[in-house]
Amino acid sequence: MPKLANEQGQAVYFNGVTKGGKERWIVLAASGQTLQGRDRQKLKSRTFSQYHQAEAFLNRNGYTIALY
Repeated sequence: MPKLANEQGQAVYFNGVTKGGKERWIVLAASGQTLQGRDRQKLKSRTFSQYHQAEAFLNRNGYTIALY
């Protein structure tokens, strides 16, 4: 599971999984932080049905630095 970080030092885990027989992309907040949901709600994880949606979310929030 790749770990990505932004310039503020916040980190997330990004992973593709099979859920209900379909491929899904999960973004999971690391170290007790929260992610912004669709209506600005605070979430610990976001699930996307398409890769390009997850990739756009990560880029929009600045998660571009890969940590391994």
